[in-house]
Amino acid sequence: MNPLRLLPIAALAMLPILAGCAPKSSDGMDFAKGFGVDVGFKAVDMCQNVSPEMRIHGVPPKTKKLNVKVLDFDFGTEIFNQDFGFQTTDRGLYIKGAEAMVPKGSLYGPSEMPCPKETPKKMQVKVTALDAQDRELANVAVTRDVKPAP
Repeated sequence: MNPLRLLPIAALAMLPILAGCAPKSSDGMDFAKGFGVDVGFKAVDMCQNVSPEMRIHGVPPKTKKLNVKVLDFDFGTEIFNQDFGFQTTDRGLYIKGAEAMVPKGSLYGPSEMPCPKETPKKMQVKVTALDAQDRELANVAVTRDVKPAP
C-alpha cells in the first residue's frame, strides 16, 4: 500500500490539534473578540509630546470605559495611563463592531513622549475594555518602532 494515500486522512485527523494552536490575538487585534486598535505614532508629534491618534474597533457591548496606556519599551516607562468613560443605557452604548477614536494630543501623563531623534523608539499601546465594575471585557496591545523624523 502506498503511504502517500494516507496523507489526506492524517491531515484531517490533525485539524482539531492545529485549530487549538491558532493565534487568539496578534499585534493590535484580539481575533476571538474582534477587538482591535490602530495607532498612528509620528516622530514629529512625539518630539512635541503629542500623543498619537488611536482608532479602537470592536468595542464590546457592555463597555463602560476604555483604559489606554502608552509605554516606552526602551526605558520601560509608562507615559500615559488614562480611562475614557462612556454614558450608556442598561443595554450598553456600543454594539458589536462599534468604533471609538482617541484624538491626537488628548492623552496626558506623568512622563513625556520620547523623541526619536537619531534612533528608532519602540512604543506600545495597550487598550482594555472595562465594564461598570471595572472587570476586563477585552484587551489588546500594539507595538510599533517609530523611526526618526527626516
